[in-house]
Amino acid sequence: MRHAGRNGGFTLMEVMISVAIIGILASIAIPAFKTYQNRSKRSEAFANLGSIANLEKTFFSEYSVYVGVAPQPAAGVPSSDKRLWTAAADTAYERVGFRPEGAVFYDYEVNVDAAACPDLDCFTATSYGDVDANLSVALIMYVHPSTAGGMSTSGAFPPLGFPVDPVTGQTRTDAVAVNYQGDLY
Repeated sequence: MRHAGRNGGFTLMEVMISVAIIGILASIAIPAFKTYQNRSKRSEAFANLGSIANLEKTFFSEYSVYVGVAPQPAAGVPSSDKRLWTAAADTAYERVGFRPEGAVFYDYEVNVDAAACPDLDCFTATSYGDVDANLSVALIMYVHPSTAGGMSTSGAFPPLGFPVDPVTGQTRTDAVAVNYQGDLY
């Protein structure tokens, strides 16, 4: 006598539905994970710009001038790869005493613009990089205005202006902020 029931296992339809569900979940999760990774890499820029700003202000309190620094580690076009902090970068930031821990995703510069601040009492520290490898540069900035309100732009990307609060539309000063004119990932 034969048994009329199934012998266990999955039907083709059940397997196809399971694969479709996994595919949908993956298509949602993978882009969110990539965005999370890129934003976590951005935390490097926030930490380093905060350090640079504090060191610049400390230097200013002693010497009454801010120190401008050309983009470092100056490896050319920013890439999504970490790059070693070079001896030239150490030399460039030596006066203020900045040195990041290990390799970096971003290039760092400090612009002190005599035209914007004749007393050289303002600076803008900028970090920029392409951590998501989409050929669009992300800018994170620390803008310290002069007592008269003058502000230096980024030396590497002056047309992109300053970081602006997306809600109020006001320029973000004396805080590390994302410049929304660049890549946002």
